[in-house]
Amino acid sequence: RALGPGPRYPPASPGMAEVGGIAPSAAASADAAMPDEPMAAQGEPAPQAPELKQPEQMTVEERSAFAAKCKEVGNKGFKNGEWEYAMLAYEEGLRYLQYAPGHEGVLDPTFDHGGAERVDSDMRLCVTLFCNVAACLLKTGEERRAAGYCTQALAFDADNVKALFRRAQALLAMGEHDAAMQDVRRLAELDPTSKEAPALQRSIEAAAKRAAHQERAMFSKMLG
Repeated sequence: RALGPGPRYPPASPGMAEVGGIAPSAAASADAAMPDEPMAAQGEPAPQAPELKQPEQMTVEERSAFAAKCKEVGNKGFKNGEWEYAMLAYEEGLRYLQYAPGHEGVLDPTFDHGGAERVDSDMRLCVTLFCNVAACLLKTGEERRAAGYCTQALAFDADNVKALFRRAQALLAMGEHDAAMQDVRRLAELDPTSKEAPALQRSIEAAAKRAAHQERAMFSKMLG
């Protein structure tokens, strides 16, 4: 059993070759902080960082561990407000988790992704990564893409409260008030103690009223 093919992501970037390393904004200061690092002698090639293995070169266990490390790196970037860097890390984790061997788009029928326990564990990590990408996209104003990632998370876990909350946020920003209200009401059912759900519901109701008022005003203007 496999998690199934996910969205296509670009190949791993050189910046991810040492997952868990330094965020772009910190790279220069980190280089300056290591004056005693030995340099290659003149004429000798400089030491190279180990090349990152591609998903097909790893075992299932290695891909899972790499994806978990990607999540940690992404969380650090998100905490520092580096949305694009965090998103790259989260998407790399998804790319590795959702790898399944095959040929010309046909999955290998013998591939079981390491058994049911591994599938369940990786599925939970997939859901977290989808939600985290959505959080980055909300920060960068890409609400439609954020909603799409939340929908992918909900395909794995239909009752995931983070995915419902973030999709409701995205739908509100897109002006899709009815759909946003459906998500926030479901969220309130799943987590009655949530303080965020009632606040978001009030925001959706207020936005829907403003939109209806503007629509009536425009219609009246058209009638003269």
